[in-house]
Amino acid sequence: MLKKSILTIARILLVLSIPVFLLLTNLYIFMSPTFLRYEYGKADFPASPGFTDEERLMVADRAVTYLRSDVGIEILGDLEGEEGPLFREKELVHMVDVKMVTRQAFLTHGLLGLAIAFSLGVLLVIRDTETQISTSLLQGSLLTIALLLALVALIYFNFDWFFTRFHLTFFEGDSWIFSLSDTLIRLFPTRFWFDAASLWGVLTLVEAVILGVVAWLSGRLTYSRVTR
Repeated sequence: MLKKSILTIARILLVLSIPVFLLLTNLYIFMSPTFLRYEYGKADFPASPGFTDEERLMVADRAVTYLRSDVGIEILGDLEGEEGPLFREKELVHMVDVKMVTRQAFLTHGLLGLAIAFSLGVLLVIRDTETQISTSLLQGSLLTIALLLALVALIYFNFDWFFTRFHLTFFEGDSWIFSLSDTLIRLFPTRFWFDAASLWGVLTLVEAVILGVVAWLSGRLTYSRVTR
């Protein structure tokens, strides 16, 4: 009875961890200078008023460096333009909030990685669970695909609602709302976030499909070996 309960918990934990783990894995891709260069390099990407292409990339790279490292907000607060500081106080406060959310996301990613490793370890240690590993991975893949298809559809058909709800979930009040003249909007216009969200969903969807195919093939091979 205890063995069955442990197996059930391990399988449920594995299945439920996969979607969020895959999604957060790709967060590292979008919070990188490489993605900034890719996005800004598009021929139809909107220009940034007051910035040359080189200046925009430099300031945006500073923003990513701030989010990904232990440096203080002064890395952005000390930046000066022709009319004074590049970032208003409200923008700097928002970036501090974003850094907190980012760190929570990275922590969650690490914990989910441990949960997946623990679940796989339990299933590997307990006898006669080879097919259950493949089945659980396939179920996690299918759950991810279902959630991602819904998310991608939402992004394409009602991105404004998605964008608003996302910020209302993670940030207080109107702390995330800025004017078109603010540096954060000039660096990261709506087009930037639409492209990032779309590609994020598609990449995670592809990874889930690959995981599902590998799990299905592995399950068939394991089942054939066990039933011989």
